[in-house]
Amino acid sequence: MHSQKLTLGIRRRMLLLAGLGSTSSALVASDAAIHFPRDFGAHPEQHIEWWYLTGQASSQNRLFGFQVTFFRSRVDATQNMRSRFAAKQLVFAHAAVTDVQGRKLWHDQRIARASGSSELDQASFSERKTALVLRDWSLKQESGGYRARIRAGDFELDLLCHERQPILLQGNLGLSRKGPQTRHMSHYYSQPQLAVSGQIRLRGESFPLDARSRNTAWLDHEWSESLLPADAVGWDWIGMNLFDGSALTVFRLRDRQGQALWDGGSFRAGGGS
Repeated sequence: MHSQKLTLGIRRRMLLLAGLGSTSSALVASDAAIHFPRDFGAHPEQHIEWWYLTGQASSQNRLFGFQVTFFRSRVDATQNMRSRFAAKQLVFAHAAVTDVQGRKLWHDQRIARASGSSELDQASFSERKTALVLRDWSLKQESGGYRARIRAGDFELDLLCHERQPILLQGNLGLSRKGPQTRHMSHYYSQPQLAVSGQIRLRGESFPLDARSRNTAWLDHEWSESLLPADAVGWDWIGMNLFDGSALTVFRLRDRQGQALWDGGSFRAGGGS
């Protein structure tokens, strides 16, 4: 059951967002628009941002689920510091592999500062395109898609995710409400139905992905300054690549009693409507 849940989607960890309230004036404007290719890149003026890649793949009759997430968090208290050691941005990442037949979940995580000093930083991001690096972990745009490279203690991922459908703008043309007040919103787009190739390694054993199998992934990119209502303590989310080419997104924010404070989502048919 745990493996199946990870294969379908990952529950967002609210711990990563706790304590990230900000007094910055760079709020998401209600008339703000998403512009490509610029918005493939990072938005360091915004307080929180993430790139969220989930998928499933098969190799040698074995089914795997995988997840690669990079977060960027702006640290307001250090923005005016002149020291090259100042942690003006934090980059943290989490990666996981579910071996369905082996009934095993492998996972690892990292964190490092991004001060803007190439001599000191172990993490970096680009504002022009998706290009995230955290030591020897990376998620980068390549021609027609993305490449994720993860070297963890017990597993490695080297995945190529190729675009097969247009970008899906979530919410109102990319502005996704996260609560009853308009300031609780984010910029949010998805790239569903990505075709996946490459390989997975588990404790030194290599599993090249089957070229003829339905290996699919889903990428979310989201950024915001004032994201969650004060009463929200949890966030459940799922992105589903359906067999007919359609894409379903569902999420809810919940309170301490487990009731939904706000929910939403989207459905795009295989034909694009």
